[in-house]
Amino acid sequence: MKKIPYGVSDFKKIREKDYYYIDKTKFIEKIEDNSDFLFFLRPRRFGKSLLISTLESYYDIYYKDNFNDIFKDTYIYKNQTKLKSSFHIIRFDFSRVDVTDYINSFQEHIIFVINQFIKKYNLPIEFDFQSPLGRLEILFGYCTLNQLPIYILIDEYDNFINKILIDNINSYKDLVTTKEAFYKQFFTMLKVGTTGTDAPIKRMFFTGVSPLALFDVTSGSNIGANISMDDLFNNMVGVSRDELDEMISYYKFDSIKDKIISRTNEWYNGYRFDENIKDTIYNTDMILYYLKSFIYKNEEPRNLIDINVRTDYSKLKYLVYTSKKLNGNFDLLNQLIRDEEIIISEIKDNFSAFEMLEKENFISFLFALGFVTIQKELFQIKVRIPNQTIKKIVADFIYSAFKDVDFNIHLQKFNNLLANFALNKDLEIFHYLNEVEKTQSVIRDYIDGEGFIKGFLTAYLSLNPYYEVKTEFEVTKGFVDILLNPIKDEIVYGAIIELKYISNSKYSDKLLSEKVEEAKTQLDRYNIKDIKNMVDKPFVKIILVYKGWELVYCERYINQNKGEINAK
Repeated sequence: MKKIPYGVSDFKKIREKDYYYIDKTKFIEKIEDNSDFLFFLRPRRFGKSLLISTLESYYDIYYKDNFNDIFKDTYIYKNQTKLKSSFHIIRFDFSRVDVTDYINSFQEHIIFVINQFIKKYNLPIEFDFQSPLGRLEILFGYCTLNQLPIYILIDEYDNFINKILIDNINSYKDLVTTKEAFYKQFFTMLKVGTTGTDAPIKRMFFTGVSPLALFDVTSGSNIGANISMDDLFNNMVGVSRDELDEMISYYKFDSIKDKIISRTNEWYNGYRFDENIKDTIYNTDMILYYLKSFIYKNEEPRNLIDINVRTDYSKLKYLVYTSKKLNGNFDLLNQLIRDEEIIISEIKDNFSAFEMLEKENFISFLFALGFVTIQKELFQIKVRIPNQTIKKIVADFIYSAFKDVDFNIHLQKFNNLLANFALNKDLEIFHYLNEVEKTQSVIRDYIDGEGFIKGFLTAYLSLNPYYEVKTEFEVTKGFVDILLNPIKDEIVYGAIIELKYISNSKYSDKLLSEKVEEAKTQLDRYNIKDIKNMVDKPFVKIILVYKGWELVYCERYINQNKGEINAK
């Protein structure tokens, strides 16, 4: 049985060491039929590095004699293109650049790649100086004179530059705007290498996460065509449902297929990179992580989110607050965390990091990071969080933003209280959240109302390790405000939370009683016994009523005739 290639992005190694390979080679001919200079963006852990490695193995003249062994039994083996094994490959990997000393590390990486290229193809080139760009210029000149066609591959072109953006926007600005910025000069040199009839660079293919760096470096004029949102390339990386079915069948998991599909749909699926595409795709890393646990442990991983997928994007604090005040971008995150769809006119694939306070730019950036997925609605586009994994990452983002404006919740205490609810139906967790939240004038001054209360609860509940958190979850005759579906066998209780809100100006004891009765009526109507994907556990019905920011009613509701709701 083939090994799961979790964490392996070397195409030759996967093929030679008999790892399971999801055949994506049909996209090679589509790439070749497109523009000569391309860049392709996807969120982290989708398989971009393996794609780059596949292109290197296919087009590199160095591997010409090994082609049959490497590509046998693949689509491209039977459908070879005219450019197969016809280039000298220069491959950069900017994820190797050390962000703590990025200028020297970047230059050293360029020199290293140039030296490896010369050694690999046994070229009689020597340098009497250390300038990386000067070496590139000499290398391009040699290849021009000797008619050696070059294919430039860059993996994670924006990796270290995004980290600089996250940590210090002023350093980022220096790197992409000043004339002496080495990063900017590098791309200028590549563009020069593509110019003219005898230009040495015949093709280029870059991968990355967002278009920000390329836009800022090239002042908005792309040096290549962006195929990221072209429907032809929607699942060039990632895992389709058909591909997942094939893996389940190969590893003989048919008896638990329904469980696997249910769990992976909820946690790793939902990505769509063209608004006209019907089918969504799964995150590659997470699918391999999940199946690997079944193969070697015969059970799903205890932590459903691979630690490698958790990102440091929560540090993008400048995006969500200004002068210690939460801004409109935070409001958008709050809408997303409570599973509301946001409607925009377009997803932009060409914008600057310095324009992130514009709504469509911010949403487009979230889309590039994989925080939201898209769906076309007439002449507009709807965006939403794709799955539970991203919901938890967005919750981390919100938690980090709260901390940056001096709003702090003790997470260990929070999780202990939630565990006490999960085992004993204790409602102290909701009183604790309310007591902390009531003291935070910095948040109350920014936004008020039912929507924010719901988003606040959803964000913090989403940080927990015990439940899937669903909002506006459809059940018989209604939509549950917040549903906590247990993901651990040891959890005793799930929860159905009905949330009501009364503004300070309208509050009265009579209106409170009316809201409580309204909540009871809605809870009586809900029937989740026939809903798929729910665990076989009792669900506690909870009524929360807020007066402004104050929790004035918090009770478990037990219908005398029905008792607790059971999922099955």
